[in-house]
Amino acid sequence: MSRKWTLYSVFVLSLVLLIGAGLSALGGEGPSYGGTLRCALASEPGKLDMQMDTGVAASIPARHILEGLFAFDKDYTPQPMLALSWDLDETGTVAIFYLRRGVLFHNGEEMKAADVIASMNRWGEYGLTSKALWSHVVELVALDDYTIQITLDEPFAPMTTYLANIYGGPSIYPKEIVEVAGDQPIAPEDVIGTGPYKFVEWKAGDYILLERFAGYASSPAAASGFAGEKVAYFDKLQFFFVAEDNARLVGIESGTYDYAVNIPNDLLVSVEGNADVVPIITDHPPIYPIALINNRNSLLATNYALKRAVITALDMEAIMLAGYGDPTFWSLNPSYFAPGIRWYTDNAGAGLYNANDPAKAQQMAADAGYNNETIRIIVAQDMTSQYNQALVVTDQLKNAGFNVDLQVYDKATFFSIRNSTDDPDNPKWEIAFSYYSTTPDPSLVLMLNPAYAGWWDTPEIQTLRNELNKITDFAVRYAKWQEIMELWYEQIPVLKFGDAFQLHLMRAEIGGGYGTPENPPMLSPYFWNTWRK
Repeated sequence: MSRKWTLYSVFVLSLVLLIGAGLSALGGEGPSYGGTLRCALASEPGKLDMQMDTGVAASIPARHILEGLFAFDKDYTPQPMLALSWDLDETGTVAIFYLRRGVLFHNGEEMKAADVIASMNRWGEYGLTSKALWSHVVELVALDDYTIQITLDEPFAPMTTYLANIYGGPSIYPKEIVEVAGDQPIAPEDVIGTGPYKFVEWKAGDYILLERFAGYASSPAAASGFAGEKVAYFDKLQFFFVAEDNARLVGIESGTYDYAVNIPNDLLVSVEGNADVVPIITDHPPIYPIALINNRNSLLATNYALKRAVITALDMEAIMLAGYGDPTFWSLNPSYFAPGIRWYTDNAGAGLYNANDPAKAQQMAADAGYNNETIRIIVAQDMTSQYNQALVVTDQLKNAGFNVDLQVYDKATFFSIRNSTDDPDNPKWEIAFSYYSTTPDPSLVLMLNPAYAGWWDTPEIQTLRNELNKITDFAVRYAKWQEIMELWYEQIPVLKFGDAFQLHLMRAEIGGGYGTPENPPMLSPYFWNTWRK
């Protein structure tokens, strides 16, 4: 070989090495494929069939498998997902949905209108959150393989919100799967969706394993929250069931897990200054610590003056401090929805919320006819934040002259007593402590459901609830929601204490920006558009 060719070869080799090194350096922070993301859940889900489950634990893996016609963006606005677009006629009662073409199920079959109709019909009949919408459905038909039409008996404004909701919502399955399943939960191995990951294995008591679906057809829209483009960078996602709080913490610190949910707030100090761990405070949206009031035949049911005496006695700051500790993890807020949610109402509860006036409350109770009757408060001891809040509320009410009986149960017994409708004429509680996730639309607020524990169903709320669901213009709906919040503090169906934020932890080497202002934490974490740096 000549000297000229030797020098040329050395030059080319050097150039290749330099370019490779540059690309490697650039790729260190950019997206990269491969590996397994390991997430520590706080509990084992009951099932993955989300038409039949409303649990957050189930939704975390299931959200990577299943999709619906719509999905919520980072602002919790429904956006088309398996639908490409949709039209609503001028009467507000006929909706046409145009499906994306080329979308494959994990069994390799293309999703078509027949699958959507079968899935929707099953959800309408058996789904846990279908009734409000489905009671208005007159007809559901396929116009062709990629077009379906829903006809309603009257306008139902939150229709796309219901279609985007995964919790007990209308996930889309192959026709043959849902027709066999009927009213029974679909077995994990048959949970076949259109999402970026597919089910592989469920080892009871240990983990759920998913793997990338090579045939995934992503939405063409920009990524935003649960909506838009999804890229499966990790080969596999593994969801471990880790009930012990300290085990999740130690696992994230050691690198055994890449993401851990629901870390107790007081453990934040354990990772402060740890460059390998990123705290994610889930304030978008928060959870809502709330005590339900029994609005059906109880001491407090329709004695609104007595309810106002109860809320006047409460020091919300002390209650939130007892439940959630460090103010980093909570804020006072009388509105049902938190600031930053488009349904937030900034004038809610004026003069009642956080009054902290036991002397005034005692006089108000006397004026309302209170005669030392027992107010029974129920709570689950294993719901730690709610238990701690119940202790403080009990003391505050006793200090205002109320006769309070605090009854503490395990979680299963608590829910059994709280939800019982066996003897409505002899209720077993007046106040029940719980907490709730943010919903994207007021129509999904559980306290507005007359069949939900608390049973708020006065003529006034019936009228406002029905009017709210018929209005399609947001500004007009928002004004109606403000009316509901005014009624809320007149009739006081619940006691809202504030907004609370949960703590999740993520390894610093996980890229993609989840938990940042650009990609804020959602109701549950997601791991598409995420990679290992």
